[in-house]
Amino acid sequence: MKPKSNPSLRLNRRDFLKIAGLTGGASILAACGTKVVTTPETQVPIPTQPPAKIPLSFWTPGGSDVYCKGFGTIAANYMKDNPNIELGETKCNPTGENYTEVLLANIAAGTPPDATIVWTSPVTYAVRGAVIPLDDFMKTSKYSQTEAWPKGVLASCLYRGKAYGLPVTAGTYALFYNEEMFEKAGLSSKREDFPKTWDDLRRISKEFTKWDGDLLKVAGFIPMGGPSDFYGMAVEFPIWSHTNGGRVFDNENMKYTINSEQNLQLMHYALEWWDEEYHGDLIKVNTSANWAGYADAKGRPPAFQEGVYAVFNSGFWLCSDMYAAELKFERWNVAPYPVGPGGKETASGYWPNWLVIPKASPHPKEAFDYLDYMSAVGVRTWFDNIPDLPTNANVPNTLVPSLVVKNRNQEFAANVTDFFRHQLDVATPMWNSPVEDFYLDKLSLALEQILSKKATPEDALGEVQRACQEELDKVLKG
Repeated sequence: MKPKSNPSLRLNRRDFLKIAGLTGGASILAACGTKVVTTPETQVPIPTQPPAKIPLSFWTPGGSDVYCKGFGTIAANYMKDNPNIELGETKCNPTGENYTEVLLANIAAGTPPDATIVWTSPVTYAVRGAVIPLDDFMKTSKYSQTEAWPKGVLASCLYRGKAYGLPVTAGTYALFYNEEMFEKAGLSSKREDFPKTWDDLRRISKEFTKWDGDLLKVAGFIPMGGPSDFYGMAVEFPIWSHTNGGRVFDNENMKYTINSEQNLQLMHYALEWWDEEYHGDLIKVNTSANWAGYADAKGRPPAFQEGVYAVFNSGFWLCSDMYAAELKFERWNVAPYPVGPGGKETASGYWPNWLVIPKASPHPKEAFDYLDYMSAVGVRTWFDNIPDLPTNANVPNTLVPSLVVKNRNQEFAANVTDFFRHQLDVATPMWNSPVEDFYLDKLSLALEQILSKKATPEDALGEVQRACQEELDKVLKG
């Protein structure tokens, strides 16, 4: 999950370099011990020095106070076990500006942090030569060997066969549903009985959806998710594509497949569903209620927590965030994505935090050792503060969100967390294009045009395909 930005001061790398350059002299004699050497003539006190500590700097793209301060705890714990390391205060977006631009500018100037979290795919940095490959470090690491990471998640770090990041956390996606609404409708609320196909989900959705004139009072499932969050819809598009037998990007051949037959079928299916159940009117749906998982800019509470939205898709983080709004029922659950008419299997996706080492990092080996520690040990403290789902196989599977334990019970919290962990095993490759941000912006606009009936799926997805492939080819040549 990507917390909001929390601006802080730019890190001054020169100060760290001065510290690293300390080699001795009379000015630090008072802080040093002495060693006595005996000779036949006399005893001569010779000053000695403790080993110079290696300074490391660590940045994040932003974050809440809880998120950012948690890294201070992680750093303090690491330094206890590694007294040769001096970790400075974590900088959460040093300038408050676009973090990708800030980081690239510091890399170009030779003043990057030793390591950083990024919320833009490592592949987008790798294609620019802005981060270093980690494969050699991973081979000899304590926790971060290739096999310690879910294949579909590590794919987001791979460029030309090399790994340029560690996917330290990845909140997986699933369908959240209101067990109590299911039971009142005479439907089983057991996860194993949840609809397995798009057709089955569409059929039961009709049993919940209720209109009062132009006002949508209750919704079953709104196709492809929240109708006001087209960026989120674009992020989740590869999941829906996979469940219909398609994909969006071929990482091996560096080719987009956005307007494939399977993806066009997906969009036509969604439009037919919209027309049949939701009057084919995006404006009516959005003005009726807030169909996201959080209170919106107008202060409207989320419909799911209000008990008037039976099923919607979101990520693991909502297990805790759900309780930020008043929950007007008690029992909710989660289930896998159903399979489309062109698909053969379910799939999930994820929203990650990546760890990378910038080019010109002063201490890449020491920086990697810290990231290795964070991936399996430090992330436990991270999870206590912000329940982002750890992905490394060395992390104990006993971690559960405390808010879910408090509001439900330990058994349910463990069960739902285990479910989301298993979604890592079926996660479709995503976030793996060198022009990922460009693609998401273009696809967000196209989805809005399609669902608003301003463009056909063929025209809109065709234009995204053309633009993204052209941009990708340009970046690869550059």
